[in-house]
Amino acid sequence: MAFRTFALTLLFGVAALAAGPVSAQESYPSKPIKLVVPFTAGGFTDNTARLVAQGISDRWKISVVVDNKPGGGGNVAGGFVANSPADGYTLFLATTGTHAINPAIYDKVGYNPFTDHVPVIALIKTPNLLSVANEVPAHTLQELVALAKAKPGALNLGSPGNGTTGHFSGALFNTVAGIKLTHVPYRGTPQVLADMLSGAIQVTFDNVTTWAPQAKAGKVRAIAVTSLKRSPLLPEVPTIAESGYPGFEATSWLGITAPKGTPAEIIDKLNKAIQEVLESEEFKSKIVGAEVIGGSPQAFTAFIDDERQKWAKVAKEVGLKVD
Repeated sequence: MAFRTFALTLLFGVAALAAGPVSAQESYPSKPIKLVVPFTAGGFTDNTARLVAQGISDRWKISVVVDNKPGGGGNVAGGFVANSPADGYTLFLATTGTHAINPAIYDKVGYNPFTDHVPVIALIKTPNLLSVANEVPAHTLQELVALAKAKPGALNLGSPGNGTTGHFSGALFNTVAGIKLTHVPYRGTPQVLADMLSGAIQVTFDNVTTWAPQAKAGKVRAIAVTSLKRSPLLPEVPTIAESGYPGFEATSWLGITAPKGTPAEIIDKLNKAIQEVLESEEFKSKIVGAEVIGGSPQAFTAFIDDERQKWAKVAKEVGLKVD
């Protein structure tokens, strides 16, 4: 009798152990989720993250907290997530910079975004806007180029950070236009705007959805957009491509990734929930001017790979490296 009791206890114990991981995945999520953002609060990346976090929270009735960790062009936050538990409770707001540009320009990223992160879903993409401070005596791209050529290096170009598409847009334009705008990296868009208004910097390439309102309010002057088509936010503002530099294009994108090893069932749950957020009218109404992407984790993986190859080629052509 004692042996049979022991055997049954052992059998139930093994069964419970076998069912444990499945039960944990089935009950996901059961505690707050952290969404790590690689830039300071207040910019386009942060605002998008908060919309997604709120959308998930509304659907799952669980807290989704946005955690801003700026630094290293996104490498600090990316490394933090790569070393976090792979349980679905720490997510990353991936950007063009963190997952396509940084590996091509930094000698030491601190983590491998292609193997240490698992793609969940692509969110949106949007062009950058080339803006100048109101004190700059240039109202067209041609006038800005002429001014930059007359005073090489005198115009400071602020970006949200090294490795961002704002940084790359400026570097690429320096090359194609044969000018020298001096790059000044910041830790996020709010700091760029503050120094544009104070006169510390004169030029910026940054997200059109963030800077269009500033241009409309007369705080800065919009010169051109970096997409091949004009932005519906500023239809009167020409593209760089139509302003004398055919084919010029530099767009930003955002997506969600998780630490490697995160169970496929959790990735799938996250993907489906975030897809619902992206398709909601509430989300779309707040990111006017950006294009919703969405899709499967596999589609996002392929998208990242294409972007990695594209920007690595640009980095090589421009000769861009960050120590």
